[in-house]
Amino acid sequence: MMLFRLLVVALATTAACARRPLPVEPSEQALFRDLERQVTVTDATGWRIDRYEVEGLMNAAMESSCRVDALDRRGLLRWIDAEIHRMGGPAHAAWRERGKDLGAVQDLLVMERVRKVLARAEELSLDCPFWIEPDRPFRGRQISDRRWLLSFGGGGKGTISIQGDSKDLKFGGAGRLLLGRMFTDGHGLFAGVEAGASAAFPKNEMGERTALELGLDLVTPVVYRRTLVNAYWEVEAGWLGRATERDWEDFDHGIHVGFAVGARGLRTRFVFPGAAVGVSWERTFLDGADQTTIKIGARVAFDLEL
Repeated sequence: MMLFRLLVVALATTAACARRPLPVEPSEQALFRDLERQVTVTDATGWRIDRYEVEGLMNAAMESSCRVDALDRRGLLRWIDAEIHRMGGPAHAAWRERGKDLGAVQDLLVMERVRKVLARAEELSLDCPFWIEPDRPFRGRQISDRRWLLSFGGGGKGTISIQGDSKDLKFGGAGRLLLGRMFTDGHGLFAGVEAGASAAFPKNEMGERTALELGLDLVTPVVYRRTLVNAYWEVEAGWLGRATERDWEDFDHGIHVGFAVGARGLRTRFVFPGAAVGVSWERTFLDGADQTTIKIGARVAFDLEL
């Protein structure tokens, strides 16, 4: 449930979202981005009392902060203090100055909450397990920059099929497996395969519905992904193959392009769970009139770091 509430927030804010300034030092930057994700994911389900929310984040926060040298943790605290001042903080004063509009101080609230989480983790630094040593540099546990990922998942789709003057509606599902690399600044490139099944009651020449007909779609997409804090968007294109139960080996060829917007949850062991909604346009090349297909659907996805 939390993941889907996060997805709603991501869909509402992706278009207007711009990454805030980040520390220059790599370990400080990665730690800040880890803690920022933890704070904003928690905020998506409703941030209430600071002390209790901060304590609830300590296990995940210390998984990151224990891997960062003490000097870098303190350097990040100083950087956050400077940012809060630059943004017109503290938040409670800015809230009054800005007409008691909570939305007008949202970025300040996130920054102050990140500071509180980091300060509490620093207080508990003696509790860091002895087997967790500082990484130099720290690359982050809640982000995937400069890593290979295996992304897999699936979901349901509704399809509008247009061929000549004929239109039809289908329903089905699809699963995909992608292998890719995330680079710096949230840019990533993936490639893989998607297989989808559909069911329809096509019309005959008399315009009447016939028996149930099953179909199979294969897509080999190349996907560009752009990640923000918790949200991401993807554009993709690739080859399309389509067959029906009339002859499963007789594939019609075509092209596929698509766009999706989604959100990633926090790391669960080695996996990042996520969810996305997307739309795709497909063209199948047939003898006579080509077939155009528009698909709209939602899927769950899991990113596994390799």
